[in-house]
Amino acid sequence: MNVPTSWSRDIWRRAATPTIPAVDVVGGHMVSEATEHHADFVGQDRWVVDYLPGRHLTREQARAAMKIAVAPEKPEVERWAAALGLTSAEALGYMAMPVGA
Repeated sequence: MNVPTSWSRDIWRRAATPTIPAVDVVGGHMVSEATEHHADFVGQDRWVVDYLPGRHLTREQARAAMKIAVAPEKPEVERWAAALGLTSAEALGYMAMPVGA
């Protein structure tokens, strides 16, 4: 853990704000340290998310799906799920199922 020796206003603001774990794009894969779920780029601005098989998503939709996977307890899940055309209960249900089931 990296604890600053002096606390600026920006450091206090970041420390006081609950964060959503980062979702990174690495070589055509959207991943996060907070989940084993991932999204893969399949071309023509289309992504597939492992827990939503058969659906081709935009980059923004794939990012929303990944945010659901990394922060399922956040109130924003309803908004992220709506971006996928799902209810929050549907999105959380898909996300909780074993991949490949």
